[in-house]
Amino acid sequence: MIGPDPQSWTWPRGETRDEKAAGRGGEDMDVEEALVSLQLCYNTEVLFLDSWEELTEHVCAVTKALAKRPFKRLTDGGELPFCAEGSWAAGVRVERDGAGLGQVWTRQIQQLNRVSAAVAGAVSAAHPSPQLLLKAYREAASERDRKGLLADLPVRTGDRERRVGPDVSARLYRHFSTDNPQLVLD
Repeated sequence: MIGPDPQSWTWPRGETRDEKAAGRGGEDMDVEEALVSLQLCYNTEVLFLDSWEELTEHVCAVTKALAKRPFKRLTDGGELPFCAEGSWAAGVRVERDGAGLGQVWTRQIQQLNRVSAAVAGAVSAAHPSPQLLLKAYREAASERDRKGLLADLPVRTGDRERRVGPDVSARLYRHFSTDNPQLVLD
């Protein structure tokens, strides 16, 4: 159906609007009734366009979307791209006695950019709760000591041992000590 004049619209099987209304007992259907009828009886959506150019653009957009659909279905795999897989996605059950809070703390640390599970485990082993880490930051003598508080913590990955390092330590300090909600953590 093209054009703003409802009298020029054609219905399926070549019937005009007036012929369709006459077949329904002669009542004159208004635009809303016609749209509802198309949606319910013929499973058709109606888009009002002012020109052939708009129609052409719409057909091109729909064709492009349909052409991309099989590829997206193959690449997406059905999961949400921001949702983690495996046991990480399942979350952690916290019991009434507090069992599981340590694992929640480890995962919270791990959510920071470039913080591996091993580094998060080392930090949470040294400071088993956020309050204890904040207390250690308060007790440090200087800003430099606070930034380097976690730098020398040992991190074990397999049979290799390394340190958290000054960069990750400074980023963790900045995250836990800032009052600026607009601060961008790299």
